Amino acid sequence: MNKILVIDNDSAFLMAIKETLEYNRYSVVTLSNPVQAQSVLAGQTFDCVLLDVAMPGINGLEVLERMVREQPLLPVIMVSGESTISIAVEAIHRGAYDFLEKPIETKRLLITIKKAIEKKSWAIEKNISSALKKVWSDIKQLAVSNAKVLITGETGTGKELVARALHHNSERSGRRFETLNCASIPSELMESELFGHVKGSFSGAIRDHTGKFEIADGGTLFLDEIGDMDYRLQAKMLRVLQEGEFEKIGSNKSVRVDVRIISATNKNLRALIDEGRFREDLYHRINVFEINIPPLRHRKDDIRPLAEYFLAEWAQTYNKKLIRFSPQALQILQEYDWPGNVRELKNVIHKIAVFATETTISASNVLRALENNPQRFSRETPSMLLKDKVAMLEQEHIGNVLAATGGKLNKTAEILGIDRTTLFKKMKKYGIEKEVPNPPDDATS
Repeated sequence: MNKILVIDNDSAFLMAIKETLEYNRYSVVTLSNPVQAQSVLAGQTFDCVLLDVAMPGINGLEVLERMVREQPLLPVIMVSGESTISIAVEAIHRGAYDFLEKPIETKRLLITIKKAIEKKSWAIEKNISSALKKVWSDIKQLAVSNAKVLITGETGTGKELVARALHHNSERSGRRFETLNCASIPSELMESELFGHVKGSFSGAIRDHTGKFEIADGGTLFLDEIGDMDYRLQAKMLRVLQEGEFEKIGSNKSVRVDVRIISATNKNLRALIDEGRFREDLYHRINVFEINIPPLRHRKDDIRPLAEYFLAEWAQTYNKKLIRFSPQALQILQEYDWPGNVRELKNVIHKIAVFATETTISASNVLRALENNPQRFSRETPSMLLKDKVAMLEQEHIGNVLAATGGKLNKTAEILGIDRTTLFKKMKKYGIEKEVPNPPDDATS
């Protein structure tokens, strides 16, 4: 459920917008005082902001500028009951996603929010994949065509994400994007899932069923793990790709469709062809263009932005104020080989978010989340695990002593056998936060 922040001093407008958006399955937070916006945005994650232009005490355009500066990927939609062309132009110039005039038509409001969130999601996806410049370039070039694309890569690398990116950046973006995992459906049911059937065509066919091809007409059909498709069914698939038509099971009436096919596999289709398990003619039909996604262990630079993105996502889900990873936590994440790729990383960050009790994620949080995973760390740094376990213990010990002394820094330093300056450096190193104000240098507490 996407989360929207609405800022307006008109209580009636706030109530009406909140009811409308919640009815359409959005989570909504309302503010009548724009001064509170900064603290609210610091403590929560939002997908979009609706911001009034004219509010007492502060100009909405000033609030907009600060939001754009601090959270450039957060789309802000400006609203006003006294709009002029000059104000609208100024708002867009300062970074607003769009400008809506009160009273706002519900349909336009929902469409604008939907497009703003989609733009934000795509901007984040593009931003968190800095090491995938070739993939991103291929997506941009292939999205505008109608060509069939085969996406290859290990399990969990994000093949469906690439398929969705191809669809959402194409002329078909306003139509259906349907997915079908060829490995998860029994072969005897796969034909019906793809092409549909008519009532009475086989035992258990108690009603007509519409297949994925017909549902996706005008849009995109993503066939995941196509290497697992039944060999017999591959011949019927070939006909659809060649002629754009098929018959439902139990019917002799042809159905014509216009569907773009995007396929994906984690298997070597060439090897399957040699083994007689995959049709070579079908391979050439689905593989007009190929996009290969390298595994996460080969693009270490992606680990940190991905981890931070997932942390923000889970923090919002569990309503936790999880701010950042400590340097030691990031090092462990970056040295792990991630055999399950992005999917495994997301699951590990999920575990971390569930059990985290502090705003900073520590090395111990990461090690705890990885304790049941295969111990696979980069060979270049064989001592990493031991080194970070030592750092983890030091971090936890400092935190425990701080808690025992009630945050008294001089007392904590004395117990640890270090001076106050060294304590400050270690607290900064480990991302340890102290809730009470720092005492002056000559304080005795």
